[in-house]
This record gives sequence, C-alpha cells and structure tokens, in this order.
Amino acid sequence: MKIAAVIFDLDGTLTQPYLDFDRIRSDIGNIDGPILEAMERMPSSQRQKALEILHRHEQEAAENSCLNPGARDIHTWLHSLNIPIGLVTRNQRSSVEYICKVHNLDFAGIVTREDGPAKPDAFPILRACELMGVLPQETVVVGDYLFDLISARRAGAHPVLLTTNKNHTDFSHEADYTISSLNELPDVINNIEKVMGA
Repeated sequence: MKIAAVIFDLDGTLTQPYLDFDRIRSDIGNIDGPILEAMERMPSSQRQKALEILHRHEQEAAENSCLNPGARDIHTWLHSLNIPIGLVTRNQRSSVEYICKVHNLDFAGIVTREDGPAKPDAFPILRACELMGVLPQETVVVGDYLFDLISARRAGAHPVLLTTNKNHTDFSHEADYTISSLNELPDVINNIEKVMGA
C-alpha cells in the first residue's frame, strides 16, 4: 500500500511562524484559549470586530511570510511522484491564496475555516481528502500544533508532528511520527508504507 496524499498545516509548518496569538488575543481584548472558539462565544457585534482584528493580523502574516526550510523541496518531491498535496488551516482563505501566489505553491485541496468546522474537528481533513479523491487512512497530515494532530487522528489519517519552531514535546503523544525538518518527511512516508504493507 502507498500513501495517496499529504496534507500540510500552513503557519509554522509550510511557512515560518509569524502569527503572535497572545498579541491577537490582547488586541481583541480579554479572551483566553483558542481564538476561533473564543470568538464563537461572542455576541455578533463583538465577533465582527474581533474578526476584523484577526483578518488584519492574518494578512500581515501573509505579507511577511517565509517558507520553512525544506518546504519547497518537499513540495517539488511530492509533485514529482504525482502525490496530491492538500492544505488545511484555521486561517482565512484570502491569506492562503496570497501565500500560494507569492510562493508559487499549488494544492489539490485547500480547506480553510470558512469551509466548515476547523481543526481539531475531523472535518477539514476529511474534506481535503474528499477534494483530492483519497482515503484518510492513506493520507499523511503534517502540522506543528496539537490541533493538527488531533484532527488527523479523528479523521483516521497519519499525524506527523513538525518540531522545527518550538518545543512540542507535549504534543508528541498525538503523533505517529515526529520530525524536526520537512526534509525528513520522505523517510517517514517510506516507514508508514512499510507498516501499511506489513
């Protein structure tokens, strides 16, 4: 059996981390925990103002985005093998489209928060698999945060933790594999395929 597709997170995974979530929380005012979930609990008028602040931060991140080491190489490698590449993010679609254009990245399936329930829900992984015409159990999901791994596991995909940017030891229990560079991903895919074929 072969891996049929690879899905990546965006900020902190394909791109170097830029979003300052503590600063975003401070600018929105008096919120704790995950930002999207906190916004869902707000009255509509407050939520709209919070969304405008979040959009501003996300656009700034997009305009200042830099690819993580290995991102270009792994993108090219997967394309050379005709393995579909997906992108799943809690970010807004306009920022994703900007980053794709600036860095010349293309994806067979893109799922953003506008498309439905966000990570850690299984929906975005399942939706990306549907867009690419693959099964979750034949899909690798690479991310740098707990929500990426939980979403992958709930969908039945193979979660891979990237630890390039921060210490994620608390998240490793949710990952099938942990890598410190995207350049390690081909070896991980080979190992997964060996296990799948066992």
